[in-house]
Amino acid sequence: MRTNLKVLRVSRRMNQAELAELIGVSRATYSNVERGKRNGSIEFWSTLKNTFDIADSDMWRLMRKDGDDE
Repeated sequence: MRTNLKVLRVSRRMNQAELAELIGVSRATYSNVERGKRNGSIEFWSTLKNTFDIADSDMWRLMRKDGDDE
């Protein structure tokens, strides 16, 4: 699971379907990335970064799956 990605979504008071629509992916795709079942494409992460104006230095935290080495 990508806990930090879920925290970002919840902090914006969005459900998975709303965030998925905002960044142009299906809810299933977003859910699989958040749960760590898929890695997410470059376009996925780039759109997420630009949509929420996420600093480059913070992107690793969002992309990281729980249990990955820091």
